[in-house]
Amino acid sequence: MCSSFKDTMTPIAVLQNAAMPELYSSMPSSPQINVLYLAPGQEIISPERLSASNPEILATGAGTQLAKISPSMLVKYGTHASLIEAKNMLYVAERTSIPVPRLFAAYAYGPLDRDVDDFGSVYDTYIFMEFIEGEDLGKSWAKYTSAEKHTISTELKTHITELRSLPAASYIGSVHRGPVTDVILEWSTLCKGPFESEADFNATIVNTFVANAKSQIGPYIRGMVDAHKHGIVFTHGDLRPDNVIVKNGHVTAIIDWEMAGWYPDYWEFVKAFHLEVFTSDWATHILGVLTPYYCEQLMHAKLMSVLW
Repeated sequence: MCSSFKDTMTPIAVLQNAAMPELYSSMPSSPQINVLYLAPGQEIISPERLSASNPEILATGAGTQLAKISPSMLVKYGTHASLIEAKNMLYVAERTSIPVPRLFAAYAYGPLDRDVDDFGSVYDTYIFMEFIEGEDLGKSWAKYTSAEKHTISTELKTHITELRSLPAASYIGSVHRGPVTDVILEWSTLCKGPFESEADFNATIVNTFVANAKSQIGPYIRGMVDAHKHGIVFTHGDLRPDNVIVKNGHVTAIIDWEMAGWYPDYWEFVKAFHLEVFTSDWATHILGVLTPYYCEQLMHAKLMSVLW
């Protein structure tokens, strides 16, 4: 069974992920800044002020941009940036020593005059965070020696072990009983959680798969997904080289926490290998960082061949 998502920012969080015409009548008539978090000593940088500052665009994705606005500050913003990422960053930073970029501010801005069929939301999200010096491993991994790669892998293992030490939750979803943000349910018209059990989570994945596969594979997929039971642990959910920042051969930050949350204990492994193409020895090293779940990885690859 899917439980309801209760949170102080629920209307904004929901509107970022789905069109909700029934809520439009209660929206303000002009765009407003709805603050989720503001660090002590910081001030809100409005969208207008950000635009006027002519920030350095570092990356552009589907519905998001990453821009450097000072030597020490980045902003991630757009229709598909998520306040849940900011919540995840705060949650991990407050409870672990894992290197997470410091969060300065996070807010939603809107409503904006848009066709939600094109943009997916009438709100933009702005997440202001610390700029971490270094290179991501997607660009730098190949230049490191075997000894340096071992050091980086050992540090990552320490961070993941600490992440797993967080007290277990009784649901599957994002922090503070938020919904599942993983792309496996991106196109689902069913509930996105939080889910009260692995069985409920699996049932939604299977039903989404069957609806998209247009085949008679349902009983097989259900049997495959339900073959093993797992514990629920806190998970980064996208542990790829691009999301690990390294300087002088040491891990200085783990970034992109938008898909983090409480998931079955195999989830970190299967997501780490979701886009892995085995063109370098990264995959060999990550086997020493994460507990392998080979059968679950094959299952996940089959599901994602239809769902993503």
